[in-house]
Amino acid sequence: MQFAIPTIEFPLRGPVLMDSEAPGMFYCRYGGAGIAGCTDQCENFGDLWACSTLALTYRTGGPSNEVSLDLPRARALYVRACRGGEALSCAYLGSMLAAGAGGPADPAFARTLLAGVCAQAEKFRDPSERDRVRRACDELAQIDRMRSWTATVTSASGLAGVAAGSRCTVSVTPGAGNCEAHVQCERHAVYAGGHFPCTGTGASLAGGEAMTTASDGDPSIALDIAARTLTLKDDARGGLGAFDITATIDAAP
Repeated sequence: MQFAIPTIEFPLRGPVLMDSEAPGMFYCRYGGAGIAGCTDQCENFGDLWACSTLALTYRTGGPSNEVSLDLPRARALYVRACRGGEALSCAYLGSMLAAGAGGPADPAFARTLLAGVCAQAEKFRDPSERDRVRRACDELAQIDRMRSWTATVTSASGLAGVAAGSRCTVSVTPGAGNCEAHVQCERHAVYAGGHFPCTGTGASLAGGEAMTTASDGDPSIALDIAARTLTLKDDARGGLGAFDITATIDAAP
């Protein structure tokens, strides 16, 4: 069965005609073709799965941190694969659009995209195909729990273009004692989808962890919405190098 959803307009990008064909004869995955092979298969052969795998690599750094995080590139690759009908790419793209990862946040469009994909899950008899489409349903549920704030940097060191007065966007999805967050300060994704212990929700949300990349693979973070405080720090092993940011959460309008 083909994966097809009604035409969805990407802002400033034109229509998404979700009429998929098989990805082709090439297959790219970790431990196989590698970054160069994925890039070749995506760019030169139009293999949607290779584009999706490459996007995941740039969104996470890869399983062995083989590349530096590049969220704008990951987002662009997900757009390409999603346009071609690769359902999992649509799911992850929706998540990035909602959080403002790799570009401007657009939660309304993210919900439209994810709902359009999710609605088709039960059309697929093959369990693996159905599960891939259902991922959009999972991401839709996630962004329904997501809360977002803006923040103003009060002091910063280590990142070009981030200084007192710089602006950050903070998106947090609370779970059972655990939060997933994305923090973007100017052009830098300073906390890209990491997790930390947290309590409360909404205006009472607070939490964090003190370990930096050398200890647990991502920066440290401390967030307290009621106190309107945000701090982030990393060491030289992080993808952005060592940095230290303190910011004030903007008051709700």
